[in-house]
Amino acid sequence: MWVKSHHKVKEQHRILLPLDSDLGDFALSMSRVVSTLAELENRSQLEVLEDFDTVAIGDILRIKGQNIFNRNASTLPLFEGIVLIQQAKELILAGARSAIEAKPLFAYRQPSEVSTYLKKIQLGQTERGSYIVKLISPLLPSEQLKIPNLPNGEAPFERRAMQSLMQGLGTLQQVATITEKKGTFYFERFQEVVSEGVSANLCEAVIGGKSEDSRAYKPLTVNVSWSSHYPITSHIPESVSFGVNIMPHIAKAATLFRETTPVEVKLEGYVIKLERSKPYGAGIVTVSGITDGRKYKVKLDLNEHEYETAVLAHQTWQEISCQGELIIIITDFIIR
Repeated sequence: MWVKSHHKVKEQHRILLPLDSDLGDFALSMSRVVSTLAELENRSQLEVLEDFDTVAIGDILRIKGQNIFNRNASTLPLFEGIVLIQQAKELILAGARSAIEAKPLFAYRQPSEVSTYLKKIQLGQTERGSYIVKLISPLLPSEQLKIPNLPNGEAPFERRAMQSLMQGLGTLQQVATITEKKGTFYFERFQEVVSEGVSANLCEAVIGGKSEDSRAYKPLTVNVSWSSHYPITSHIPESVSFGVNIMPHIAKAATLFRETTPVEVKLEGYVIKLERSKPYGAGIVTVSGITDGRKYKVKLDLNEHEYETAVLAHQTWQEISCQGELIIIITDFIIR
């Protein structure tokens, strides 16, 4: 028998777990177990049954979208579904990156630990409840882990990544809600909570990209079912919801994070413009190329030798490669 006190009301939930499947009322007893768990956790019985299949594997993350034309439908338009799956990936990625180091902006290149973790993520069966994308973050029991020097009681990276994600989402939702209530946007509020997992990457994952077009925003709910392999601290939220009304504040924060945070990048592209006030000396060139996985026109401030190299590349239409600190100034990009 399991007994657990409900944290919101003064009552106890009691579960009698049958251990012999040959008993005549085994099916009925198990249905009561599912019903009680669903009531206790404020979830559907279908979600609880799904967890029975997967929670032993690891933590379960659910990202819930909504068909705005039919809120009761279990479908989404194709392109909205593609965006939702991409959001799920970016959410996982933002949580994993902040688990290593909390930063306002993460570069496109990923640490090996994050890349390895992403390859472990499993895409679960979608569920009803408008439309729900389910991801499973595999988590081995502590006795099966073969990680040397892991501090006693500390969870492995897979759990820390999920904790970082949910903490960041909870904090972001709180700050955006306060901003909406006060009616005035202060970027400092978002900057103050970077240490809690809030970043440009997390903001963009929540709004579904980099668009500041309010017509593109969709409500989003993210919740997690924790695996029992490791204990979870009570201050980590298990469910976070974002209404369309707070999305513009999150989008603005994402833009400002990118505009105010230099990031180390590698750029590959072609010289399309040369600028020099004298026939010799330093100059500025514009390169059209790919960085951070996207195409940009970037200005480079070069010394005389570098400028002559750029002139030759421009004349012969040769691809160049450079690496440096990317600074965004409104719509111009400068590498120094």
